[in-house]
Amino acid sequence: MKIRFDSRKELHPTQEQGLTVLYAPSKRAAFRVRWYLILFLVASPLIWLGGKLAYSLLMIDAPAQLRLQILEVRAREAGRVEQLFVMAGDQVRVDQPLVHLDNPEWRARLLQLAAMPKDTTRAASTQLEARERQLLRTRVGRAEQRVQTLQELVYRGAVSRGEVLAAESELDAFRADLLALERREQLARQSPLSVEREIIQQNAEQQWLKTRLAALSINAAQNGRVAEVLVNPGENVGAGTLLMRIERLEEPLLWIYLEPLNISYAAIGQPLRVRMPDGEWLTAHVVQSVDSAGRTPTVLRGPFAASEMGLQVAARFDQPLSSRWRIDQLPLNVRFPTDWQQMFSDSREFIEQLNEFIADRTTRTAPESQ
Repeated sequence: MKIRFDSRKELHPTQEQGLTVLYAPSKRAAFRVRWYLILFLVASPLIWLGGKLAYSLLMIDAPAQLRLQILEVRAREAGRVEQLFVMAGDQVRVDQPLVHLDNPEWRARLLQLAAMPKDTTRAASTQLEARERQLLRTRVGRAEQRVQTLQELVYRGAVSRGEVLAAESELDAFRADLLALERREQLARQSPLSVEREIIQQNAEQQWLKTRLAALSINAAQNGRVAEVLVNPGENVGAGTLLMRIERLEEPLLWIYLEPLNISYAAIGQPLRVRMPDGEWLTAHVVQSVDSAGRTPTVLRGPFAASEMGLQVAARFDQPLSSRWRIDQLPLNVRFPTDWQQMFSDSREFIEQLNEFIADRTTRTAPESQ
């Protein structure tokens, strides 16, 4: 039985009760376009995933970071920042002064040692001790005469016994002072090396402080450009505090985080292209074989990354990099040339394995069906 649609509406879709409807064709096209648009919106996630999968199979892309050779300048000792000789962006040479530090405690100790008496004042000190000894002997002699005089007056009843006892106590005090002075002189004569040893220690400490204060000033170890200054004049810093970062005048390295299954692209000399932030493509090549794997930084890892770990591949640009892109840890994207021969070989191997699997399943199901 054959069904035919021969109604008037089907034969004359642009007419309604004998009248021609001019907008009918455009109205039917609008409905058709609307349905196509709805179907496209519904299928867009699947289309995107399919395109992403096809792109990943055809193009070998990988995230990368630009790494500059940075030299960190740190304080050797604790101190205070007295003066900064450079600013961020300045070019520096080898042995050029960068920062001057000072330690107020060491400076005060150095002044204290400088004010201490030296060996040249030993003779003057001996003369003072002789004058002091003579004065004490004079006082002892006078005290003895006073005691004798008071004792005679006691017999006569002119003074009391208490005054005699006070005079004898004063005489004993003078004799004790004289004895202490003689003991100090005797010790000084018996150990003259102790004074010399003390003077030698003072001189050594002075030299040590001067050396440490001179070492507080820091000079540039290599030629480069000051990338960042992290301290200000008058600020106190401790030993090991980071003062500034200096960018070496060397070509930066490109650290690529390659998927482990693409390890064949990590050979030394492998060419690649780098997409810069402004859309420009630059050529580069691998300069170091893979010797370690690391976790891909979160900022470089895509939402559908196959693995969090990547092979760390070092590459270098073929041409000197522009100064505006010399930014440490700048995120980039690299693309390796597709090895079509290897891809066709892998596809052929996959098809052969699939055919073998189908043939094996067919031979197993044939006896069962009989």
